[in-house]
Amino acid sequence: MTTCSRLMLCASFAALQLVGSSALAQPAPAAPAPAAPRAAAPVTVKEVAPCVYMAVGGGGNSTFQATRNGVTLVDTKNMGEDQYKALLDAIKTVTPKKVVFVFDTHHHADHTGNNEFFEKDGAKVIGQGSMVEVLKTYTSTLAPHTPASPKAVFQTRYTVRLGGQTAIAYHWRGGHTGNDAVIYFPEARVVAGGDLLDMRVPNYDAPFGGSLLGYSQSLGDILKLDFTVAVPGHGDDPWTKDQVKAYKDKIDALIERASALIKAGTPKEKFIDTINAETGLAWKLGGQFWAPMPRLDALYAELSKAPGATR
Repeated sequence: MTTCSRLMLCASFAALQLVGSSALAQPAPAAPAPAAPRAAAPVTVKEVAPCVYMAVGGGGNSTFQATRNGVTLVDTKNMGEDQYKALLDAIKTVTPKKVVFVFDTHHHADHTGNNEFFEKDGAKVIGQGSMVEVLKTYTSTLAPHTPASPKAVFQTRYTVRLGGQTAIAYHWRGGHTGNDAVIYFPEARVVAGGDLLDMRVPNYDAPFGGSLLGYSQSLGDILKLDFTVAVPGHGDDPWTKDQVKAYKDKIDALIERASALIKAGTPKEKFIDTINAETGLAWKLGGQFWAPMPRLDALYAELSKAPGATR
């Protein structure tokens, strides 16, 4: 019997409480052409706190909390019925209970791909309000059609209670995207950070409302929460609070150097090579997260008039 199973047998019954607020939708830019769904990838489950788990593989990381009354899930991985079943089977290795609530950390298809299947199975899918407009047209190489939109939306905060446990979604500002949500499990002291936490190069999706300064500020707000474990959107292992702090420090250093280069007049076409020649920075920039001109245009517009990161 797992730690979670033993705790659930002792948990007291609690009524469900839902607290939410609606949000205004925002227009979405044009999206890439759709592609065929991917074959299901294996999903590995790791317990990060009593009754709270991260599910790695098959898209962005998922986080779920098992209670005696059901499961609260964060993010639904790459689109496809086979991948949905792989995630569901992974959850069933911990608990036979159904998924009752689903939170989306943002609209990208490697995190929202199987919303529709969980909705059909009776779960309530919850996301930040601007996702609704974005998901009217959004597609990507990971999605042959737009992922299903959340049925419940919020502007800044949304709380659910299930089986005596709480999950709170926060949206502070645009960082990774304009509809970022961080999900906090206060009793377990766990945060699901979505792609605001990423073992790869930090990714700010400027065409969809992302902001490098907002990224840093959102990490600062995460650090104000009382948590001991954070689940990143990408990466095989959970993070400590100290690791989240170190990650913010690295992004702040990147903002500081990028701001200096931009204010010194570095041409956009030379920016990536110039900043990659800098010593002491945590990442080498490039690829789809940094090289496209719309992202460089947004970076220059933001940092040319900004004082820098909030340390």
